[in-house]
Amino acid sequence: MNWKEHLDKAVAAVKEAATSEKAQEIAAKAKATAGALVEKVKSGAVDAADAIVEANRDPSALSVHFMNVDLTILSPSEGISITRPDAATLVVADGQGNGLVINAAADPAYVAEMIGTVTRLNGNTFDLGAEDGVNVVITKF
Repeated sequence: MNWKEHLDKAVAAVKEAATSEKAQEIAAKAKATAGALVEKVKSGAVDAADAIVEANRDPSALSVHFMNVDLTILSPSEGISITRPDAATLVVADGQGNGLVINAAADPAYVAEMIGTVTRLNGNTFDLGAEDGVNVVITKF
């Protein structure tokens, strides 16, 4: 088998796993957790530190550490992508035109730009595409 056949086989296996019932259950749980956390943050029931702790309890949360940035993303199944367009920048996007541009080289790191419909729920919690309460990004700088 050449490399192309191996790649095609691996892609097919990933697609099958992503559409499984277990993957759909995890995605639904992540969506529900994100929505509940957004409501708590909006109502002031959760401060910045508690938001990080609560988000990290969810096993479906995506955590990324890069340079001076720690990110926790709830509901990554909604099309979240994290890219590094240059050596010191992270871009978190939802595929719907909403995103955060983070300067990871600065100490402390900071959100340099919010693109599209992004709501800052508190100092370190953002909701990409704020109309739905999913794709919650929690930063720790």
